Amino acid sequence: MKQLFIISFAGITLLSSCKSKYNGVATPVYAPITEAVFAPGHIEAGGQFTLTALNDGYITAVHVQEGDSVSGGQIIFSQDNTTAAIAQRSATQNLAIARQNAADNSAVLEQLRQQLNTATEKLANDLAQRDRNARLYATRSVSKVDCDNAELAYQTSLHNVEQIKQNIAATKLSLRQTVINSTKDQETAAANNSYYDIKSPGSYTVYTLLKRKGDFVRKGDALATLGNADDMLISLSIDEASIAKIKAGQLVLTELNTAKGSTYTGHVSKIYPSFDDQSQAYKVEARFDTIPAGLLNGTLLQSNIIVAHKDKAMLVPAACVSPDGRALIKNGKQTDTVQLKTGIVSTDYVEVLGGIRADDKLIKAY
Repeated sequence: MKQLFIISFAGITLLSSCKSKYNGVATPVYAPITEAVFAPGHIEAGGQFTLTALNDGYITAVHVQEGDSVSGGQIIFSQDNTTAAIAQRSATQNLAIARQNAADNSAVLEQLRQQLNTATEKLANDLAQRDRNARLYATRSVSKVDCDNAELAYQTSLHNVEQIKQNIAATKLSLRQTVINSTKDQETAAANNSYYDIKSPGSYTVYTLLKRKGDFVRKGDALATLGNADDMLISLSIDEASIAKIKAGQLVLTELNTAKGSTYTGHVSKIYPSFDDQSQAYKVEARFDTIPAGLLNGTLLQSNIIVAHKDKAMLVPAACVSPDGRALIKNGKQTDTVQLKTGIVSTDYVEVLGGIRADDKLIKAY
């Protein structure tokens, strides 16, 4: 509170010091001067954001009230999830079937193993028959045709066994791939179903509920405003003419609309780099040195950002200086126009860095 009173006191002192016996004439004085940028704004919870719907659907339940504290993962809204729940159940059942088919004792693999056993037994018989015919052919007990037919039967059985083995390996791979795809589908369906429960992404306070039970919302619609109640910020709107003067760390003096007459100190903490088309201003954040007790989110306020200060400066009333920095000096019966080099500019006074002497008389012409 002390800094704000110092600024007001300096203004009163300068006003008295610059009066002169000449009507409408002032002489420069040396005094402190402070330049402040006025900025309207409001209180905003730290990390404040808007919770949005992830799907189209009716709101079936609102699980919190405004002002409640919520933790990460806590459900705030529930939407009608009938279709999503059906899809999840179907995907879960498909996954169970896929896992059953891929198991070592599954009917699909058992059938292939039976085929392999039968083919292996036939291969053994054909091998024995081929060897027998080879021995008989050596004694000319069988014909060459019988011997060749036995060899062909053996080669066919051998090829059949290899084909069944490859079929079993390919079937196992296909079944495993089906399990992978079914797992993905089941997890996707479960995630989609979970999106119908709109949850808090962390520990926050619920400030505004924008929808009620029974409301139909579309994907992306705003549902609630959440923020960190332990980190209340001063959100300020700065006009284009003043934004270049704002720097991080500058002192901010704030008066809340709910506490008229009280001034709270803080400092600029963040300057947003882009122009806000909605507010037609630049957004600047400041933090309180000590957060006032009972501070409410959204409270309107006015702040003065101290952008420059000198304990001793040559000052003249602003009424003596034109917008382009010129001044009229009374020199006896003559009036001379001079170009001033100016510094800090406050509402009522202008710091003069050069162009006049301390004993010059300036006409209040502006």
